[in-house]
Amino acid sequence: MQRRFTLRARTDCRVSTRQGTLVTSCRGIEVSPTGIVIDRGRPIEERDHRMVVEMEILLPERVRPLRALARPIWSFGCQQAFKFVRMSDVDRLNLAEHVDLAEIRRKILH
Repeated sequence: MQRRFTLRARTDCRVSTRQGTLVTSCRGIEVSPTGIVIDRGRPIEERDHRMVVEMEILLPERVRPLRALARPIWSFGCQQAFKFVRMSDVDRLNLAEHVDLAEIRRKILH
């Protein structure tokens, strides 16, 4: 069993992935400071399993997109999980704040 050491949050944000010259627009559905799960809107294909993917993540409360290099961890149906392998400290902090805000919103609604 694998244990998680960071909070995760359900989200709905726009994510652009770049694999070589192929740019794809998808939806982020779950995020943490260490990774993201995206919904590609179509079944995952072999070309979607590249070693490293460039990502731009546009969070609702941020004006500029966060940038990251990520590698695929798993895929199922239309969803694919990535682990961030390179991201600036500022962008990682913005992601952590997004997760904290989502947790606060969740507690207020319940």
